[in-house]
Amino acid sequence: MQEGTIRSDIELRAPVAIAVGAGFKREIASLTAMQNFLKEWPPASRGEGHTTALRACEAARAGEIDLDKARQAFLAFAKKAGIHWTGADPVAVLREARIRRDPARSADRTTR
Repeated sequence: MQEGTIRSDIELRAPVAIAVGAGFKREIASLTAMQNFLKEWPPASRGEGHTTALRACEAARAGEIDLDKARQAFLAFAKKAGIHWTGADPVAVLREARIRRDPARSADRTTR
C-alpha cells in the first residue's frame, strides 16, 4: 500500500475479545471498532498503552503500519487495562486476584 493512502474500515483476521460488564464478551473485529472503543475509553483511565494503541490504529488507517501491529497494540492495551477476555468466570478471577493481594486471607483459606 502506498504511504499516505487513507484506508477505509478493515476487518481484523482475528477479532480481539474483551470483557464488558459483568461477564459479557464483546468482539472488536475491525479497525474502526478498535478506534471507536479507544476514543470512548474514559479519559481518566487512559495511559501510555491507550495512547500507543490509538496511534497504532491511526497509523494502520493511513497505511503506515500493518493492521496486525495495530491489533497487537490494542491487545496489549486490553491486557494492561484488565479487559482482555480470557473466557474465565470474572467473579472467580476477581476473587482469586483479591486472595493473591492479601496473603493473610490466602493463608487463612488454606488452613480451613
